[in-house]
Amino acid sequence: MEAIDDANPTTREWLVDIGDQTRWTKYAFDPNVCCDENKTNFVESFNATLGVDRCKCVLTLLEGIRRVTMVRMATRKKKSENWINTDFCPNIVKRVKSLISDSRKCKAFNSADGFYEIKDGKSTLSVSLNDRTCMCNAWQLTGIPCKHAVRVILHSSQDPIRFCNDWYSCKMYKQVYASTIRSIPDPEHWPKMQFPLIKSPMMKRAIGRPAKNRKREADEE
Repeated sequence: MEAIDDANPTTREWLVDIGDQTRWTKYAFDPNVCCDENKTNFVESFNATLGVDRCKCVLTLLEGIRRVTMVRMATRKKKSENWINTDFCPNIVKRVKSLISDSRKCKAFNSADGFYEIKDGKSTLSVSLNDRTCMCNAWQLTGIPCKHAVRVILHSSQDPIRFCNDWYSCKMYKQVYASTIRSIPDPEHWPKMQFPLIKSPMMKRAIGRPAKNRKREADEE
């Protein structure tokens, strides 16, 4: 922020007016969440998944959400049943392999027990295997070792996948989708209730009727 202020003071004022920095700066993210993104893209994906149900009445919309969630949970539960030869989810294993490839350009230098210095191009960073931290802050935010930490882990003859957070383990994934949502029959098969029937509100006026017709109806009333 000081560097931005030196370059253009109005830029810093604009950033301050946006609001709380925890909304847009990664340094303030909670490392316990293990997520380094804060986007609204999922809203568009959610709307696309609902399809035509999002244009219907509230009860129909909620029923559509229930059905989508029911299918998704059942599908992911069945998919995870085949993960028997790995401790971590396949996507995480694939991501770590990509980080291993990216870490080849880094060089590790041991400074103390569990502490290393990493040379990445013109940058020099500190990595701690004991605290599972890197100066780039990516390891803390995601729970997955960054390329600097991966180089250190390989330098110490260990497996990088073992340093991933338990949130990404197959055990945790299966626990999330262990429960299921039961199917709900249509209203014709619901049990009879003693409560009064709630009807839709009466329409007093047709939608889109010309103004002269509405005026004539008002005069007649």
